[in-house]
Amino acid sequence: MEASPTISPFQASSAAASRSGAASESSENGALESVDFQNFLTLLTAQLRNQDPLDPSDSTEFVAQLAQFTSVEQLVNVNNKIDNLATALVAEGIDKYASWIGKQAEVNSAPAYFDGSTPVGYRLSGNSAAASVQTVITGPSGEEVTRFTSLNGSMTQSWDGMVDGQPAAAGVYAVTALYYGKEGNVIGEEIASTFGGVQAVRLDDGNPKIVLNGGVELRPDQVAGLGQ
Repeated sequence: MEASPTISPFQASSAAASRSGAASESSENGALESVDFQNFLTLLTAQLRNQDPLDPSDSTEFVAQLAQFTSVEQLVNVNNKIDNLATALVAEGIDKYASWIGKQAEVNSAPAYFDGSTPVGYRLSGNSAAASVQTVITGPSGEEVTRFTSLNGSMTQSWDGMVDGQPAAAGVYAVTALYYGKEGNVIGEEIASTFGGVQAVRLDDGNPKIVLNGGVELRPDQVAGLGQ
């Protein structure tokens, strides 16, 4: 039975959880902002109007309430300004990646996009102790699509996109190498570096993301090289 890769560049995204957290925080800020100074004065007036005339409230208590509310309101305003400043700084940070758009990127630990006809380029590190190397192509769910013998070295290689004589469906695939020893046992495995054209740069929960052709998303630090 042939060995299967145990590592894959496909990772479950936590973007939905992050967006949920951001939405919750935004809701809390909105609730605080809705209690503005005018609303506070309305509540204070109602409290004065409905107090017991035989046991009026101490005026110093109202002054303390006013001071406390003013402090909270100022803190909310300061937090909002800090959030706006942070957002502006991050937005400026993606400008340095704008020149990457339209270039070919070599990326680490990321899947590759096959458009249905263009061969998929990849690069391995190589393993001097290995007697042979097999490249395994898998889909997003971990299902094996095909495998073939590869060169043992750091040169650029490619998968022609063929599976049993027919082109594979267009989509995103993982490219993994299995290194075999002289006895046929697996002595190492590796996620290959792959290549893709940079289509866009965007912010994801305040963090810059590089978008390759086929919608492959990755962090800027996964880009190992750029070319035309």
